[in-house]
Amino acid sequence: MIDTVILTIPREKMEKLENTQGRFPVWTLNSRGKGYEIWVKNTPKEDAKNGLSFIKMTGYIRGAITNPKMINIEFSIPKLLHCNNLDEVEEKDFPLVIDTLHRRLLEMGELVQKKDLENAMISGFHPSKNIELSDGYTAYSVIKELSKINLTKKLELTKVNFKDDGKAVQMYAISHSIVYYDKIADLNQNKKKAVDQDQTPQQFSLFQEIKKKQPELEILRMEIRLSKKPKMNSVMEKLGFQKNPIFRDVFKKDVCQKIVRWYWETIIKGENLFLFELSSNPKQKYKDVLRTNEKMKPKQAIYLIGLDVLCKDGSGIRELRDISEKRITQRNWYYISDGIKLLNKLADKKPLHSWVKQIDTALEEFKPYRINSP
Repeated sequence: MIDTVILTIPREKMEKLENTQGRFPVWTLNSRGKGYEIWVKNTPKEDAKNGLSFIKMTGYIRGAITNPKMINIEFSIPKLLHCNNLDEVEEKDFPLVIDTLHRRLLEMGELVQKKDLENAMISGFHPSKNIELSDGYTAYSVIKELSKINLTKKLELTKVNFKDDGKAVQMYAISHSIVYYDKIADLNQNKKKAVDQDQTPQQFSLFQEIKKKQPELEILRMEIRLSKKPKMNSVMEKLGFQKNPIFRDVFKKDVCQKIVRWYWETIIKGENLFLFELSSNPKQKYKDVLRTNEKMKPKQAIYLIGLDVLCKDGSGIRELRDISEKRITQRNWYYISDGIKLLNKLADKKPLHSWVKQIDTALEEFKPYRINSP
């Protein structure tokens, strides 16, 4: 439902406990620039090694003031409760999350009232979903197809390769990003290579357990990372929610579900359904184009079939655009995009790979995934 969250709390609502005999981690200077300083307090490395989830607190000091006015508290909610983010949380877990976070902050030398945690402002959060694949599909094969989509130039498309032949694709901009990755393969990656940068010891052991008991298990992980508050507010308002949410506002199934589904429906499926067609027979598609468009000339239909083949080949539409724009103007690419839109309309009547339906169903039901659920 939701993974990482960044809470922003006024420093005056956080009581710093007396650090007798070095019981607590201390605030340390992380960086300094002209007119500002950034201070951090993190979960001690020893605690993290022993399985406690990683919590990062950040304070920004600007100008002549000596203490930060606001503190950001960043953590993974599933890891806070389950020590991994393969097992997902659900709305009823909110009181337990508050209790656990309150206790962990005490252990780090910071007293924050529970009501202040519940009502903390949100600076960013990551709605997410773990999707179990079936019918012989692997996360690798699905991600390979997703990487072919027609993506606005406002998002930068990148890939991350794993040594064990897993793969991830990230559609990235500074203010937000969409990440799909092989969750099982990622459990066994070190910090430098993993998509999940804060792997817990439990996640490494969980990988071994899964490989032993469920070696065929394939989990596709989808995360929407709303990393900047203006973009977060824009998405919230677009989907009918209030901007400037507090913690209890975003810890809701319908909020996370609508955000994940909106990105899937508009950015991924939007103008890309034809890429996911079950059949890729060019001559049959040529017949279909002529049959459904009686006024279309064979020359134009042949052009569309060629475009269809090129879009599905290799790294997909992104690669085709990169190659084409060396010879054509951006305006001419928009003409090609019109052909892509037409191909997508034809796809509405065609059978798609069942992994598309599997994702649709998982996002429609939005049930919390549990690795050990019966």
